[in-house]
Amino acid sequence: MKKFISIIAFYLFFYVSAYAENITIKCIDEKRSVEENRAVSLILNFDEGGDWIIFNGNSKEFSGRQDNGLGTELTSIEITKDKISYFNSVESMDTHMQIIINRFDGSMYQYGKLKGEKYDFNYMCEKTERKF
Repeated sequence: MKKFISIIAFYLFFYVSAYAENITIKCIDEKRSVEENRAVSLILNFDEGGDWIIFNGNSKEFSGRQDNGLGTELTSIEITKDKISYFNSVESMDTHMQIIINRFDGSMYQYGKLKGEKYDFNYMCEKTERKF
């Protein structure tokens, strides 16, 4: 009986931890949308509690350090029940970006420096459902 319970517990542990909900959110910057007379939005995909994120359907970004053609790139991703935090930096280009999403009210703050020029934007995010 103990062996049977151990097998069931082992199965449930791996079954629950192997499944993570894939979430898609759409974030819109209303202020820039009005100013630029076009929709300024960002679509993010991630797994609940995962270590990767996808921006606008591009390739997955993972936490870690890697060398690319532009220099050393550092990426940090933290997904918790309260917030989503993303940081990316390319040392040789003096470029970095930070995104912080408050999962309670849906607000997103994006700031950074792109080729020496600082920027900051505010978005409102909503969870979207997949079509299929």
